[in-house]
Amino acid sequence: MKLYICLFICFFYTSVHSKEIILKCKETTGTGRHDIFKINEPEFSWYYNSKWYELAKSDKGVAKDWQISFYKDKIKLYNTKTEWFREIDLIEMTAFMRFPSGELYLYECSKI
Repeated sequence: MKLYICLFICFFYTSVHSKEIILKCKETTGTGRHDIFKINEPEFSWYYNSKWYELAKSDKGVAKDWQISFYKDKIKLYNTKTEWFREIDLIEMTAFMRFPSGELYLYECSKI
């Protein structure tokens, strides 16, 4: 019986603390393009050209240029090469992307 209780607790803890979220964020201020992200802290992946790119836990390829910070309800991304800054609000389900020129794109996000 103790074994079953232990297994239940382990299963419950794992399912509560490893919530993978897939978001589709549609740009609302012009192009109408969208981005898809897979979030499972500390992992953060971006779906681009039919392929997933891990940005948070890798230092290879495009990932080496990204700094990802996880907060309670927000994720902040900064590309050191292009100086792009993006923030995703997981409560409001919105995001924005600011470019070095000051141009700002706004996004509405939804879970998929």
